[in-house]
Amino acid sequence: MAENSTAQVRIGICPGCGARIRFQQFELGEFVVCEECGDELEVVQTNPIKLDWAYSEPYENDDWDDDDDFDDGWDDYDDDDDWED
Repeated sequence: MAENSTAQVRIGICPGCGARIRFQQFELGEFVVCEECGDELEVVQTNPIKLDWAYSEPYENDDWDDDDDFDDGWDDYDDDDDWED
């Protein structure tokens, strides 16, 4: 007796253009390309399937510093107010 090999088709939505992307097999972290807009996407959730833009590295805001070269000990503003008459 032959096995029924029809797999359930699941749908994910491209966050860029809204196109429906069909999956028969998928894994968390899998990368796909939207055929409509060409965006590179990653499966970030499996039930339901959720897609997000794929990045080569996770975004980290570690380079920004509150004190980065803004407080160097002197005032950029002239005490003589040129705007007043």
